[in-house]
Amino acid sequence: MKNVCLTRGLWQVFLMLGYFMACSGWSVAQPIGHALPAGNALQTQVYQTVLDYVTQQTASYPGTVKIDIQPLDSRVRLATCAHMSGFTLQGSKLWGKTHVGVKCEQGAGKPWLIYVQTDVQVWANYVVTAVPVSQGTLIQPDQVMMQYGDISKLPAGIVTDTTQLEGKQAALNLTLGAILRPEVLKSVPVIVQGQTVQITSVGEGFAITADGTAMQSAIAGQRVDVKVRSGQIIKGIATASGRIEMQF
Repeated sequence: MKNVCLTRGLWQVFLMLGYFMACSGWSVAQPIGHALPAGNALQTQVYQTVLDYVTQQTASYPGTVKIDIQPLDSRVRLATCAHMSGFTLQGSKLWGKTHVGVKCEQGAGKPWLIYVQTDVQVWANYVVTAVPVSQGTLIQPDQVMMQYGDISKLPAGIVTDTTQLEGKQAALNLTLGAILRPEVLKSVPVIVQGQTVQITSVGEGFAITADGTAMQSAIAGQRVDVKVRSGQIIKGIATASGRIEMQF
């Protein structure tokens, strides 16, 4: 228990240090703003439609989004259009190299649509190892560091917040600078099979505690079977403190 408390304390210090650095301006310079490709008035209208659409759709993305729009083929001829709108095909994601559709909804001639190649870069902090970490090692704050880059070019699901590492251990040997993602991490069980655990039953106006034996290992939040003194098997939820909680 003492080691667990010490580990949590280290994470709190690490997070406070990161907050202080951010507030003090100790951060990597952000990417420059978006620049539209050169073109005639109609092409510029198309590029601006793409930019406006992507900017709106990526407003909730982490970090800073940089939108790189590729120029249209010079052989493309489009009819004058009074109103354009942007769109993406169903299932596609505005992430990395993609295509954004632009359709003319109000023009003098026949309605048209065109797809514009666009690179949506997402520049943000992500977590890497600061030292080599052996398989099975509980990840400690001094073993990781934040790195800044275009996460749209990295594997999906990478760790971008150090709080995601609490209670995690290396699932395999990690080299210096390894990008942390779910596949290389696993949760440390808070309850081990055969361990004597405390069961807390909480209801409206009452709370009852009893001891039992865990029938399987579990991480925080998992359902676990517990054998009580009478021989009955009851089910509860494993908590981060190593107890079993039952709600009524």
